[in-house]
Amino acid sequence: MPKAGELVASQVRGRIVRGELAEGTMLPSESVLMTQFGVSRPTLREGFRMLEAEGLITVLRGSRGGARVQVPSPAALARQAGAVLQHRRARLKDVFEIRTLLEGQAAARLAAARTAAKVARIEELLAAEAHAHDAGRHNDFLTADQDLHLGLVELADSPTLSLLVRMLYAVVETANVSSTSVAPPDTHAALRERTHRSHRRLVTLLRDGTAGEVEAYWTRHLESVSTFLLTGIPAETAVDLMS
Repeated sequence: MPKAGELVASQVRGRIVRGELAEGTMLPSESVLMTQFGVSRPTLREGFRMLEAEGLITVLRGSRGGARVQVPSPAALARQAGAVLQHRRARLKDVFEIRTLLEGQAAARLAAARTAAKVARIEELLAAEAHAHDAGRHNDFLTADQDLHLGLVELADSPTLSLLVRMLYAVVETANVSSTSVAPPDTHAALRERTHRSHRRLVTLLRDGTAGEVEAYWTRHLESVSTFLLTGIPAETAVDLMS
């Protein structure tokens, strides 16, 4: 039988995930919640500790303290998943391979159910990337690059797929694997041009190609990106979030 603290955590958790408690909402005072749940202060705080460990609330101390709601996020999930991956000695190469597989599937789903509005959205993301490229702003280009990748996944209309891809991006980011750490500054312009050219081709295929063509092209692109980002990293290198 669950402990009383677990029951408190379960009820609050349910309200958060159902959207009944919005991001930033302050929970009522401890005395109010103790009455509401019919529990003691230690039991209530036990439930709070569980929710805080799950990243669903932040407990603030002091005269203006209390429990503030945090909605579940891919970043929070990535921290937990990353810790599990590191504990199991998962290889970075494996993370990239699964990310490639999922993004390829997302591209195929998008192409199979494309609409004028979805294609227009991808074109907007491509234009933002082009602007950063033409201005020579490398960091802005990297942001726009990631926005295009994640935007494509969002447009596939699969919350599950989107969450998994975002989680893997966060794991890779936390592990400090990026083109900035791989490519010397004097190669940035060529890197931007090559990347943007590939993205232009993707958008062309999304307009006119089949789902199979889009998936095959995007998978090849992602495999190339993974090879580049893993340059100099031994194949058996494990996920490491502590370095």
